[in-house]
Amino acid sequence: MLDVIIVGAGPAGSTAALIAGRLGLKTLIIDRLSPPREKPCGGGLTPRSWKLLNALGVEYPVYGICKEVETRAAGYSYVLKKEPIYVTRRPDFDYSLLKQSNAEFVKDQVISVRQNEVVGRASVYQGRIIIGADGATSTVARSIGIANYRREKTHAIAYMTIAKGPTSETCVVDFDAVIDGTGNVGYAWIFPLAEGANIGAGIGGGKWADLRQLVEEYATKHGYKPGKVMGHPLSLGYVAGLGRGNVLLAGEAAGLVDATTGEGIYYAVASGAAAAIAAYAALRIWGREKYALSIYHELVKPYVKEVKKTRKLYHLAKAIGTKKWAVKLLGRRLVRLYSAVYTGEATYSLLLRPVQRL
Repeated sequence: MLDVIIVGAGPAGSTAALIAGRLGLKTLIIDRLSPPREKPCGGGLTPRSWKLLNALGVEYPVYGICKEVETRAAGYSYVLKKEPIYVTRRPDFDYSLLKQSNAEFVKDQVISVRQNEVVGRASVYQGRIIIGADGATSTVARSIGIANYRREKTHAIAYMTIAKGPTSETCVVDFDAVIDGTGNVGYAWIFPLAEGANIGAGIGGGKWADLRQLVEEYATKHGYKPGKVMGHPLSLGYVAGLGRGNVLLAGEAAGLVDATTGEGIYYAVASGAAAAIAAYAALRIWGREKYALSIYHELVKPYVKEVKKTRKLYHLAKAIGTKKWAVKLLGRRLVRLYSAVYTGEATYSLLLRPVQRL
């Protein structure tokens, strides 16, 4: 029997496999798609994301750099110049983490989890601890009775394209483009790449809309030639549970995504590493897999608290976001605050203090 079976080869699952392997745990990672595979995502590595990756000794590809972030809302535009945001490509980023893990990989579609078994369409796999890192619509979470996914009530929808065009060192986060185009709260983005940009848009907290045309028109308006537009659900920080029994949930499978910015890579890497450490402590120190979940709860408690705060702030933003008079009343202070949070200069636990300094 394996020590750990990981379902999902995204950042959470591949980080879990990488750390578990370094700790000497016999690990298998399963995904329904063979890497590298595309995942609709902005690909921005915020300062806290790349600092965490550096601290873990993880290598990652970079295809663009933002030396400044321009936030647009209610006619305001605010540019923040702090530590850079690196822009990666998710197919290469995820695959890089997976390769560094040296874990055994199996392509299979997981149907369910029961006790120490992961049931796939092709085979059944046995492991002492199971880590569900299979994304926003997690099969593992549903299989163990945790409803982290409830469509529009808990998730947003985002679309993106890799577009050819001018290079830049500015990340653009544009609330006006989506509010004006759909009447819903959300934002469009332009994240520079070597030969163009990752351009996309997302909305949440209500009925989902098809944003493919909006993304194409937004890219064209800014001088880019859009490629294929892809869409995917994105968690809005809804955490219904972190696992059950010997099953742990990491990354988006647990709902660990910033509901206001959509940042998920940081929480994926952090929770994936924590899940592997919890598995090691349970199996090698305590000798009982049943302890893994309680250890994991303690390790990710700060992330859960922060994500839940982002969800509350998201609902506040949703309430006032389409009312431009309200946004204008708050003015540049609000735009600056968002920019500070996005770049990692401020955290949700210290909201008032960073606002006063800006």
